[in-house]
Amino acid sequence: MTAVARISRKSIDELRQRADIVALAGDYTQMKQRGRDWWGLSPFKSEKSPSFKVNPETGLWYCFSTQQGGDAFKLVMTREGLDFPESIERVATRFGFKLDYETGGDGKNEKSFRGQLLEIHELVTDYWRRCFLEDPVHGEWIRDYWTQKRKFSLEVADDFGIGFAPVDDSKLIPGLLAKGYGKDALAQTGLFFGVDRVPDPLRWRCRFRGRLVIPIRDIQGRVIAFTARTLDITPQDDPSREAKYVNSPETELFKKSRTVFNIDRARMTRKDADPFVLVEGQLDAIRCHSAGIPGAIAAQGTAVTEEHMQQLRRFTQRLIVFLDSDAAGQKAALRLLPIGLREGLDIRFLSLPGGKDPDEYFSTHDAAGWAGLVAGARSAMQFCVQSLVPEGSVNLPLTSRLSLLETIFPIVEQAGAEEIVREALNEAARHAGIGIREMHMAYERHRAQSQSQRPAAQLGGPNDPPPTPVVKGGGLTTPEEDLILFLLRHDSYFVPIAQSLPLEWIDQSGRGGQLLMALLNEAAHGHFAGLREAISTLDDELRTEAARLSAETYAGRDDEKDILPRANTILKSFHGRHVQTLMRSLDSRIASTSRDDVAMLNQLQSEKIALRKSHATPPSLTTA
Repeated sequence: MTAVARISRKSIDELRQRADIVALAGDYTQMKQRGRDWWGLSPFKSEKSPSFKVNPETGLWYCFSTQQGGDAFKLVMTREGLDFPESIERVATRFGFKLDYETGGDGKNEKSFRGQLLEIHELVTDYWRRCFLEDPVHGEWIRDYWTQKRKFSLEVADDFGIGFAPVDDSKLIPGLLAKGYGKDALAQTGLFFGVDRVPDPLRWRCRFRGRLVIPIRDIQGRVIAFTARTLDITPQDDPSREAKYVNSPETELFKKSRTVFNIDRARMTRKDADPFVLVEGQLDAIRCHSAGIPGAIAAQGTAVTEEHMQQLRRFTQRLIVFLDSDAAGQKAALRLLPIGLREGLDIRFLSLPGGKDPDEYFSTHDAAGWAGLVAGARSAMQFCVQSLVPEGSVNLPLTSRLSLLETIFPIVEQAGAEEIVREALNEAARHAGIGIREMHMAYERHRAQSQSQRPAAQLGGPNDPPPTPVVKGGGLTTPEEDLILFLLRHDSYFVPIAQSLPLEWIDQSGRGGQLLMALLNEAAHGHFAGLREAISTLDDELRTEAARLSAETYAGRDDEKDILPRANTILKSFHGRHVQTLMRSLDSRIASTSRDDVAMLNQLQSEKIALRKSHATPPSLTTA
């Protein structure tokens, strides 16, 4: 087995300092700035209102919906299910940072297993790209196929990394083995047949021999899989030769239900409010993108899933469904409709003149007429009604039309939220020429009938909406939390406060106190070199607490004249609490002392007077 990654501590700390947490969060959800902070929809669950907050100054994030938070590494670990070393490599790749390993070499045993898989995919992509350009047997043939038959330019091929997997695959595996990648890593890429029954990897066969190969990238642009189209030169002994397209199987890197083709580009080419444009296949998406249509994406040869829709919803509320006009395309559109409604997406359905598919249409058209096509797109329920209710049905008696609309109710029912269902029914009524009241009454009859046919165990079960999560951490109730929130915004005060505030005054019974002690202890001993570096020294629990507090609403003002008084007010609250604690202790001792022990009572009273005198003035700052 491959050894665990051994990344140097210095390298980890430096990367943590340099990682742009806003850019990283933007890979998972659309971020918008509000004051100093950035907000977006939660990357971890479906929601309608933003609850995910990022602070670029601290390098921390916090999700109020799931009550999770931390730094850049924790974000990747939580969102992608990676372990700590893998998350470091992922962040390093994202920002072009070269990691140092403890042994100082470049051996593949020093990379995480996931890191090796990503490297292999990049190497194979480059190899197949060179074969597309230089293969001595079929290079010219495949380029002609691309430019003449598919009508794409070589510039587009270069842009998307289009490749050709040679019919003769004898060089691929020896080349990877020579670069130090082990048998286990090659087997887990999904690129080869025979891995489960042939011990010798040199006898494995490439899954994509003799095919045009399209790299599939994740949202950060890393190659994680391939899709390949059969050609006239695809070998007859290929077990999948009859399939027009073959995808990589699911691997540790590639999950079909979560991967959206071209989203890495689409999220950047569209403006904030612009829709994604969902097409059927990868070549459709490439065609639309190349024609100048922003936001073109495709699913991965599978039905659109809830995870696909959630991912899109984090970047926009709008989706144009631009699937083929044939029966299969219409059926796929109807399947995704309730999922999109449930996620709160404004879905429009677009069909091309003459029933052409996007690839065919935009091979001879550019994006000049795109706005006009979009203007003619049908709303979700208009598409639903026109797809399921035969043309001319508007002339039928009301009871007959309502009967036909029974096919729409199960789709609407899956939308979930009451307000979405209500609006969908209202729109369906308008397009079907039926009164809104009659439509709602018919829908309620449908629901009552369908519920009566469900087993009792299912009633009130899985279809019920999940309970609203309880958000922990309300107002700032302790001086420790108050001071942390102040310091997270004004880190130049770390050292002055550490020198002025006796550390024994800090109450460490809660995480806020433990966090404050850890931060000020560094500053008190001259080790403070900036807020992000101080946070990087914390353990995971305290870093999460720092993320939570940095996400809290700040009660103070940021005007220069208000900052120093705010600091002194907080110091005064520590002083007052400390004095009260000592006074209560003395009062308790006085109360428990016998009235006959006059000497002890006089001594305790003297201590109270001395305490008042010695603590008459709280610590204060004159400047940061």
